[in-house]
Amino acid sequence: MQPPSRPTRLGANRKLACALVMVLAAAAVVTLMTRGPTARATPGSPYGIYDALNSTEPSGLPLVTSHSRYLPGDPVGPTFPAQEPHDAGGGWPIASSIRRAIVNVPGISVWIAKSSAGGICVLLYNGKASHGISAVAASCSARDRLDRGATVESYGASGSSGDVLAAGVVPNGVTAVATQMADGSTNTVTVSDNAWARVTDGPPAGAR
Repeated sequence: MQPPSRPTRLGANRKLACALVMVLAAAAVVTLMTRGPTARATPGSPYGIYDALNSTEPSGLPLVTSHSRYLPGDPVGPTFPAQEPHDAGGGWPIASSIRRAIVNVPGISVWIAKSSAGGICVLLYNGKASHGISAVAASCSARDRLDRGATVESYGASGSSGDVLAAGVVPNGVTAVATQMADGSTNTVTVSDNAWARVTDGPPAGAR
């Protein structure tokens, strides 16, 4: 089993237009994907299995100069670095490829993006600023797991330490994602725009 991808959190406040905070990777969980009709793919493009990347709608995620000081008129709320930080270590969302994905959880925002290392990325904003920072969590898959999608989790999503907000992206043709939870139940969510999201009062099985 390959190690899970490493999520990051990015945010904006009055001192920094974008702050980067590394967080521990979540443990791998058992996730089953339900597929519909045969997925479409664009010949010659490995990203052809993600139609959401072709969206021409505004992403709603302003790009800013990484680690620059906040200036009057700068965007308020979640932002993302226009350039990959030198210490990112690879596997960073390519800013120009970020596209908004529509999910069935009110109040949150999810985006899909290509990874600088050849994988696929998911970005998540839980809709709640903490200490003036609107953090965006991101996770990218490895190149050889492009067709498996990516998942990111945010704990304390609704102000309670027990709440877990998770979001992910999956290839075309996947209609639902089922995850085994720590209490033995199975949580199933539908997929829209290559993306899914869920809020639960406990973690998935295997989470640490």
